[in-house]
Amino acid sequence: MGIKEIAEKAGVSKTTVSLALNGHKGVSHETRMRILSLAQEMQYRVPGERIVSHPSQGFIMFARFRKHGLILNQDQSSFIMDYIDSINQTVCEAGYTFEIVDYQCQFVSACVGAIQNRRPKGVIILGTELDEVDIRLLGALTIPYVVIDTFFDHVQCDFVDMANIGAVYQLISYLKDKGNQTIGMVTCSVKSGNVLMRERAFLLAMQEFGMHADADSFFTVEPGFSGAYNSMVMQVTPGRSLPQALFCYNDIAAYGTMKALKERGLSIPMDISLIGFDDLAMSAMMEPHLTSIKVPNHQLGRKAAQLLLEKIVSKRTHEPVSILIGGSLVIRDSVMQRT
Repeated sequence: MGIKEIAEKAGVSKTTVSLALNGHKGVSHETRMRILSLAQEMQYRVPGERIVSHPSQGFIMFARFRKHGLILNQDQSSFIMDYIDSINQTVCEAGYTFEIVDYQCQFVSACVGAIQNRRPKGVIILGTELDEVDIRLLGALTIPYVVIDTFFDHVQCDFVDMANIGAVYQLISYLKDKGNQTIGMVTCSVKSGNVLMRERAFLLAMQEFGMHADADSFFTVEPGFSGAYNSMVMQVTPGRSLPQALFCYNDIAAYGTMKALKERGLSIPMDISLIGFDDLAMSAMMEPHLTSIKVPNHQLGRKAAQLLLEKIVSKRTHEPVSILIGGSLVIRDSVMQRT
């Protein structure tokens, strides 16, 4: 029996099981005791007497920076947990303990000070809601750190992120091959690093494939399902012509867009094709099933942890490293062949 089976029987996530079995914070006493009891019943060897030989033991922190909570909300919880699962496993195997800390702060400099005071051996920062200025402020940290889930190519920092440009090229190529001659993008009013990269990639790909794109090609929506739905209801009006296909900056926006289009009497994909980004589990259950880009979250988390561990062990300053990992197109039913 493994962690997956224990998690299913306990009705919790694999991360919760791992934290409980390894004696880490973030699990209530009642849940921890229930998991330990199940592990014993299922003859799982609890790692209570593991011998650790790592030269620099201590704890690794996963810091979630929430500036406004518009992007890091409940809609994205399952997406973030995939990062945490792989980071937790990688750092624990290296002999470190693992701690998840949430920072709700308007000013990143205050969060930097709070991290320093906790004195972790290193920190992986979830940079989803951070902008370019915020990333530069992280340079005040005197401990090793890596930023995950965002990327600014002109900022000196260690990044691990999705290869957004390659993924968007892939989906625009697919839409074009399906005969869609006009393509629009549903983008977000809150410009995270990933949103900016996907907007840039959209324009580059459209130009590369000889297709027209300008300011009118963008449908700007508020974050989250409700934000996307309400924004699209306002924009999908009889007076505005729609493209043959829409690329949504993430799956949550695609779900809200799909609902708005249906309420306006449009059929997907007969009237308009729709494609998302992230390949959340719900995408396979939408009607129609949503075509999307699958993000390799577990690989991203593992690479971030490995990069951080290398920095800790080397104890040397090195040139910034950016690791961008490609995704894959998951084809379902929301795109129609038009030629």
